[in-house]
Amino acid sequence: MIFFILSLSSCGRELSTIDSLEVYKTRELGFSQAVIFNEVVYGSGQVGWDKEYQLPEEQSFANQFDKTLQNIALILQDQGCDWQDVLHLRFYVVNIDISKTRDIGNFLKATYPKHYAPATTLLGVSALARENLLIEIEFTAKIKKK
Repeated sequence: MIFFILSLSSCGRELSTIDSLEVYKTRELGFSQAVIFNEVVYGSGQVGWDKEYQLPEEQSFANQFDKTLQNIALILQDQGCDWQDVLHLRFYVVNIDISKTRDIGNFLKATYPKHYAPATTLLGVSALARENLLIEIEFTAKIKKK
């Protein structure tokens, strides 16, 4: 994992960026995988790419969804976090339909079976930043106090 620490002159606070070595590099695309501010991780939209910017061999929504979740989990793990530390999820789904919303709902119910579940937004979109991407997920998580 690579960290960059910046100082925000407007508020005198430190800001860190996350670049997990286990997830595709976003710096080459002009942005960070995530930013940490005030012990909160703000995750850029993650997609189903591997470290070489390749999608799963079988290009299905389910496969891209699974790989996207794996990428987020790796970024969370780099900060000592897991899915229970997530405060908000925002899903962008190309050509949304009932089977895709069911897959997302099943993930949420399985991951958060008890009383807690993060705030969540689900948006249907006509396209994402690159051809063949079917889902993108942004996240916000609270870093555990040590």
